[in-house]
Amino acid sequence: MSLHAQTPTAAPLQTKIRLALLATALCDALGAPAEFNRRSSFSFIGHMEPNENFDLPAGVWTDDTSMALALARSLATFQHHDGTEGRGGFDEADQLGAYYRWWKEGTLSATGSCFDIGNTIQRAVSMYHNALHAAGVEFSKGALAKVLEQEAAKAALTRIGQDMSGAVFGGNGSLMRVLPIGLAYWRAAGDAGTVGELAARSSAVTHPNAVCREACAVWAGAVARVVRSAVEGAEGTGNARTMTKLDVLHHFAAHPYTTDALRKALAAEVPLPEGMDAVADSAAMEAHYAVHHPVLRLVTEMAQADSFYGADDNDAVVATRTLALLPPASVLPSSGYVVHTIVAALYAFLATPSFEMGALLVANMGDDADTVAAVYGGLAGAWYAEEDTPDAGTGFWTARVRGWRNALVRRDLVEEVAEELAAFAGEQ
Repeated sequence: MSLHAQTPTAAPLQTKIRLALLATALCDALGAPAEFNRRSSFSFIGHMEPNENFDLPAGVWTDDTSMALALARSLATFQHHDGTEGRGGFDEADQLGAYYRWWKEGTLSATGSCFDIGNTIQRAVSMYHNALHAAGVEFSKGALAKVLEQEAAKAALTRIGQDMSGAVFGGNGSLMRVLPIGLAYWRAAGDAGTVGELAARSSAVTHPNAVCREACAVWAGAVARVVRSAVEGAEGTGNARTMTKLDVLHHFAAHPYTTDALRKALAAEVPLPEGMDAVADSAAMEAHYAVHHPVLRLVTEMAQADSFYGADDNDAVVATRTLALLPPASVLPSSGYVVHTIVAALYAFLATPSFEMGALLVANMGDDADTVAAVYGGLAGAWYAEEDTPDAGTGFWTARVRGWRNALVRRDLVEEVAEELAAFAGEQ
């Protein structure tokens, strides 16, 4: 199906936020067993399976979802210490503290403990740990302890920014959790720079590398635009036309990148002809990008006439047709490098017409499959999300997706945090 013919499912804000976070957890848990495995070296993953990497049962989500939930809860419930009224808002120190509690105490983990953490994130939260010790927080209580925690976080953030901005720290650990920024500040989608600035700042809490910050900015911006289009479609408000997947591609293709790595991976190689209109010339625009954009060119090369299966196809058919869309790892890497992750997630979103099919595609990529899957899941969840009604089943709620939901461990925790974020986002 052409990109310019695909539009997001209209739904209320609460539905979009709740299911975008749930989709992150579903895809994360689905792809986790394939982590660390080379592409095509494992049996096709179509259902929740045990995670032998960490000796975990089926349906357990990983650090990707835990950190996204930590950021979401920080945004929704941050307690101001400067006399400002109300709760909730963006605060880097509070975010760092949330990641620290997940690492040390297992807060917002599906298992109650941190069983996996990326090297860059561990280094960052370790700096915070050392700053807390230097400030003597363990010997303080009440208001004094809160003040010392804030001072320790500020000291750690300064150190993180100074010591961890090099290319070696270009992992996907901030991209995997950035979804809540786009969800929370969806109303600012039309304000140039607002969502992107907050997303970049959220990255810098552990990943101040310029490529990581820019990847988070452009991804969160896409999420915010999708949510705004879908919510306004449901409410019948707004003057803009309904967004299409071609608009999503254009968002990435036309972004004014400042880093060479992302410009090479996501920008159009040849600009659109002057005067081309996204509405009147949508077919021509898509044809242009099919030739001059690396991701859509790959989608076009891999697409096959029989690749789009139906909700009632058996597992063998699903596996065959999904894998037909999966390029070799040499062509579409799914490593922990942030550029590889954002490109692979975008490819899955553009190459498939349903949440289920894209989820299966990323889960079977191998390597850092859980993170690529989690990143895809957030955007795709925002796009396809709809309430689970008896007549649903062709968009988000297919039989397989319902099965994944029923097998998900600690779904209640994901939904609890999602409700918190939805309440905050509705007030923005």
